[in-house]
Amino acid sequence: MGASAGRSLLAAILIAFVLLPLSPPALAASEPAVASPHFPRPPALQPHVEFWKRIYAEFGVGDFVLHDRENLAVLYDVVQMTGTTNQHRAAEMAKPEIRRLRAKYESILTSLARGVAPEDLGFEGRWVAQAWGCPCPAEVLNRAAANIRVQQGLREKVDEGMQRARGLLPRILSILRRHNVPEELAALPLVESTFNPQARSKAGAVGLWQFIRSTGKRYLSITRRRDDRRDPIRATEAAARLLRHNYEALGSWPLAIIAYNHGQGGILSARAAVGSSAIEEIIARYTGPRFGFASKNFYAEFLAALELVHPTILEHSQQSHDLKRQSRPIPQG
Repeated sequence: MGASAGRSLLAAILIAFVLLPLSPPALAASEPAVASPHFPRPPALQPHVEFWKRIYAEFGVGDFVLHDRENLAVLYDVVQMTGTTNQHRAAEMAKPEIRRLRAKYESILTSLARGVAPEDLGFEGRWVAQAWGCPCPAEVLNRAAANIRVQQGLREKVDEGMQRARGLLPRILSILRRHNVPEELAALPLVESTFNPQARSKAGAVGLWQFIRSTGKRYLSITRRRDDRRDPIRATEAAARLLRHNYEALGSWPLAIIAYNHGQGGILSARAAVGSSAIEEIIARYTGPRFGFASKNFYAEFLAALELVHPTILEHSQQSHDLKRQSRPIPQG
């Protein structure tokens, strides 16, 4: 594939349309589509939620978004690979253009840090300066230069996952109700496995709810002949129990969610270190071991997934309610 095909989204006019809608002022005015008493959306996390919504619903596996690792309202550019729908093949094809653009934006940021005028750095230089609210301290810009990250789009995988979810959600919701945990937790498998009971991660997490072996053995049978992590019903029972245990130990559902990724002990340590149970405070201030990009973004990813899955949850919840009402005995006399 020629280089021009890989740069089809890199023209300045596209940058204006793709990047500016994610600027902080626009995000601050956005209202959450799903209001849940169990899973609040702090304003500080709104840029993160909006970012993941776009990764799930707008950007496909051929799209590679260059963004700031900490401030997800700052997107620098998008590399687009056409001609393949294979996630790994697209990633390999995109590497040269990603390297070029990463170097370009690192250079812009370090130049701004040295005091070069944004006007001398072209359209991208002016936009980067605006995105960071320049003039700003040199250390902010140098940190940003080291914080450029790439995220591949997931639209096709999420679309496939939502098709699988329609067959799985009735049983998942029934189990969650029986364990007296919020129905909204049914959105978590979209983050974990895109509702694929056969999914396996590089870290060895398996199944719909992506249990690693050590955690899975606390709740499930895992032997050479049988691995209940691949059974969506047994795995959902286990996930409901684990999430309930997290909630009882931590006292809030946002912390129970993030503990699903980082571990209950890890979040207990984070809460003690920060001196707060507020999810946004822990995400912003905790710098403990292994609390990296994935853990910091896990709750925001869940909220983004919830917006996609929530209509289907409501649909199945209403069907269940209607069936219960129809099955009630008719009063006599």
